[in-house]
Amino acid sequence: MENNILINLNIRLKNGDHDAFVLLYTSNSNELYHFVNKYIKDSSICDDIIHDTFLNLWNARTRISPEHPIKHYLFRICRNLIYKEIKKQVNTALLFNTQLAESLEVQGTECVERSLLDKEYATIYNLAVDILPPQRKRIFMMSREEGLSYKEIAGNLEISTQTVKEHMSLAMKTIKDYIAKEHDILLKITLLWLFFNE
Repeated sequence: MENNILINLNIRLKNGDHDAFVLLYTSNSNELYHFVNKYIKDSSICDDIIHDTFLNLWNARTRISPEHPIKHYLFRICRNLIYKEIKKQVNTALLFNTQLAESLEVQGTECVERSLLDKEYATIYNLAVDILPPQRKRIFMMSREEGLSYKEIAGNLEISTQTVKEHMSLAMKTIKDYIAKEHDILLKITLLWLFFNE
């Protein structure tokens, strides 16, 4: 869609226009599904995440900026939901191992502790991304945060697809190495699974 059409749709969404919401859903749901499916293989969970992504967008519609691409909002919401789902799966898997569960003291974890853990995940990931060279960081963010394909990134930056692949490979190695330094096994497993389980 042309930029002015997208802005108009965003304005309509912000004002509570259900038709605009439906159009945005039909225009973006398939792409989001493929993005989620890279991390979550269960189709029913993928469907739930897509549903919750658009529900969250609708609930937050009054806070969106019409000039800001709606895809950025959608992928940000979607990634947060993927993160929560994978963290839940990791916690569930770890709890099957009683000895490990006890060593990590995950039973009886309070909501406040969960919130602090969420922030720790985000902090470690952001620190890892921030050490990337500017161009490599930009390419990584376009792929992981905006959901763009290598071909789309190459077109936007006027570089070859192979160059994009090389930057992504180096970026993921750098981030993996950084995360691997973490001593907390739950943090390490969750972060590596979330960002590199493809």
